[in-house]
Amino acid sequence: MSTQSFELVMTSGPTPEKKFTLSKQEIIIGRDANADVVINIAEVSRRHTRMRLEPSGYVIEDLGSTNGTFVNGQRLTAPHMLRPGERIQLGEAVTLAYQVAAFDMDATVVTPSSGFDTVAAGQAPMAPPAAAAPPPRPVQPRQPPPVQPAYSGHVPPGPAAPVVAPMEEKEGRPWLWAGLGCIGVIICLVVVGAVAFDVLDLYCAPPFNSLLSFLYSCP
Repeated sequence: MSTQSFELVMTSGPTPEKKFTLSKQEIIIGRDANADVVINIAEVSRRHTRMRLEPSGYVIEDLGSTNGTFVNGQRLTAPHMLRPGERIQLGEAVTLAYQVAAFDMDATVVTPSSGFDTVAAGQAPMAPPAAAAPPPRPVQPRQPPPVQPAYSGHVPPGPAAPVVAPMEEKEGRPWLWAGLGCIGVIICLVVVGAVAFDVLDLYCAPPFNSLLSFLYSCP
């Protein structure tokens, strides 16, 4: 008789991820409420498939279902010895994965090779005794810092004098001189014009006589 336990996991169907533990010698899968694995959808027959435990695992066979039983996509026409990892399909609506049941954490675990006692269900294994801590290392006394030799016959150089960059010529000074030159030229032109105007006696000459009549009257 096989010492392994097996289970079916629904990968597609009405209850995905649901697990069915296989613990009986004969298991009926179908829509009937009295079936061992009940899958209540219309595409599954009342007694759809039978699984029978053999020394090396379960043998599956179709029970004349309407929509058929498939293993890895092949429709069953005779009993088939299941291998872990194979897919069982009931029609096109339900897919079950046949696999070895997961390890039960509540089961008793015996580890003689580790040298520990048997672990009871639900208890954590005892940890090995901790190794003895090494003795503390002796603390070395702190050494005083070395004495720097005194300067003899000379004074240590002081910090270098900061280098002062020459002041840059202010921006815009050429424009200032150009503006002053223009103003000087204009003043010279005005003075020269006034002198010429007076020397030539243009006060009463047209058109100045009419332009400047509000200042004086010509004879």
